[in-house]
Amino acid sequence: MARLDRVKNMTGLVEWYGKNTRLRELVNLVVVAGDRRKASKDLEEQAEMKKMHELIETYKLNGQFRWISSQMNRVRNGELYRYIADTKGVFVQPAFFDMRLLD
Repeated sequence: MARLDRVKNMTGLVEWYGKNTRLRELVNLVVVAGDRRKASKDLEEQAEMKKMHELIETYKLNGQFRWISSQMNRVRNGELYRYIADTKGVFVQPAFFDMRLLD
């Protein structure tokens, strides 16, 4: 779950998944970082969205890949994490680095 900034490396995760035939046989990939091509004014984000579409096409990910909107609601995020855990899914944070302030 992240904005499509280069540092978040969401496209890196998708590329790695696309190249990994064995992993693609075992699991599907869900990326929570919405496609905001029409709304975004950020050039970096626009470039990452374009790259994401190119990766989907290059690796023919349709049917194995889901790209859903970023979730801003904390309760909904908690439910999404719970669903991932309950279904024995895996949560991946592919960022090159990530600084968070914790309460």
